[in-house]
Amino acid sequence: MYKDSFDLIKNSLPARRILIYGSLSGMIYAAVLFGEVIARKSLNASTLQVTMISMTMPFMTITSIWWGRLLVGRDQRKVIWIIGTIGIIALASGVFLETFLHLLIIYIIYFISYSLQLTAQNRVFQQHLPAKQTGGLFGISQGMRMGVAAVTSAAAGWWLEHADKGWQEIHLIVSLAGLISVASIASIPTKEDKSIQALRFKQWFLTPLKDVGALLKARPDYLRFEIAFMIYGAAFMMTLPVVPIYLVDDLKMGYGVIGLTKGLAFQIIMVLGIPFFGRIFDNSTPHRVGAITFLLASAFPLILLAAEPFQGTLQALIVALAFLVFGAAMSGVTIIWNLASLRFTGKLDDAGQYQSVHVAAVGIRGMFAPMLGYFVMRWLGNQAALLTASALFITASVSMIAARWYDSRSGNMLSLRVEE
Repeated sequence: MYKDSFDLIKNSLPARRILIYGSLSGMIYAAVLFGEVIARKSLNASTLQVTMISMTMPFMTITSIWWGRLLVGRDQRKVIWIIGTIGIIALASGVFLETFLHLLIIYIIYFISYSLQLTAQNRVFQQHLPAKQTGGLFGISQGMRMGVAAVTSAAAGWWLEHADKGWQEIHLIVSLAGLISVASIASIPTKEDKSIQALRFKQWFLTPLKDVGALLKARPDYLRFEIAFMIYGAAFMMTLPVVPIYLVDDLKMGYGVIGLTKGLAFQIIMVLGIPFFGRIFDNSTPHRVGAITFLLASAFPLILLAAEPFQGTLQALIVALAFLVFGAAMSGVTIIWNLASLRFTGKLDDAGQYQSVHVAAVGIRGMFAPMLGYFVMRWLGNQAALLTASALFITASVSMIAARWYDSRSGNMLSLRVEE
C-alpha cells in the first residue's frame, strides 16, 4: 500500500529530510500539549490565563500570510534558519520558567516561528514531491511525528508528576531536538525567481492582505471550503481551554494520567490513522475526508462528559477512549489541514500562498473561538462548553457536504482529485 511512498523516501533526499523534520517536531508537539495543564496545575493560572495560553498557537498563525508573501520567489532556507532558530531559543528559555508570563512569551515566539514552517513545508511538497504521493509521504511523516510524540508525552507526564519543576528539563531536551528539526527543513532548497522584487515594509504588510481577498474572490470554491473548515476550527479551539480545565478541575486528573490519555492514547491512534487517511486523501477529495472526520470529532466531548460520574481506573479508561476517538478524527483532519490547499492550487500558483491563507484562517478563529469557550465556561459551565463544541463539529461536517454540493450546483465543481 505504501510501496510508492517508501520508494520515494529511498530515492529522494528532500523526502528523507521531511521525515526527519516531522519526526523530531513531534517532541516539541508533545511538550506544548502540557502548556495549559502546567499553567493551571503548577503556575496557578486563572481560567482566563489558561485561555490565553490556548490562543497563542492559533492566533500567531495569522502571521503566515506575511510569511507566505515573503517566501514567494525566494530560496526559503535562510529565512527558515533565522526565524526557526529564534523559536528554538524561546523554547530553550523554558529551562528558567517560573511564571505564567514567561510561559506565554515562549508560546507566542515559538508559534510565530512555527507558522513560517507550516507555510514553507507546503512549498517543499509542491516543488520536490510528485502530487500523487504527497498524502502518502505526509501520512508516514506525521505517523512518525505522532509516534515520537506518544513516547515523549508518556515520559513527560511521568516526569512532571515526579520531578519538581520538571518542565525545565523537558524544555531543554525538546529544544535540542527542535534545532535538528529546523536544520532539516532549512536544508531543502526552493526555487528562486529574481524577477520578483522584494517589497518595501508597507507593501509587504498590506499586499498580502489584498492578495487574500483577491485569491478568495477568484476561487469561491476555496472560500466555501475555508468557511466549513472555520466552523470545525472554532469547535476545536473551544476545546483547547475547556478540556484541560475540565480534566484538572472536574475530573481531578494528575500529570501522569493526562500524559497517558491526552498524550499517549491520542498519539498512538494518530500514528495508525494518519498514514491510512493519507492514502485515502490521495484517492479522494478534501470535502469527503473533512465531512467524515468532523462528524467523528463530535463524539469526543460527549465521551469526556460520560467520564464524570466515575472515578479511578474506569474514569481514566473512558477519558482514554475519548482521546482515541479524537485521535482518529484528528488523523484525518491533520491530512486535509496540511494538504487540502494543494488540491486547490493551480499548476502555476504558489502553494505557499494558498496554505498561508489557510493557516491565517487559524489566526482569525484564534481571536474568538477560545474566548467563546471561556465565556461559555464562565456563564454556563464546563459541561455546556463541551456540548457546544460537539454541536459545532456536527455543523462543520454538514457544512463541508453543503459546500461541495453548492459547487456542483453553481458550476464551480472543479475536480479536487490528483491529476494523473
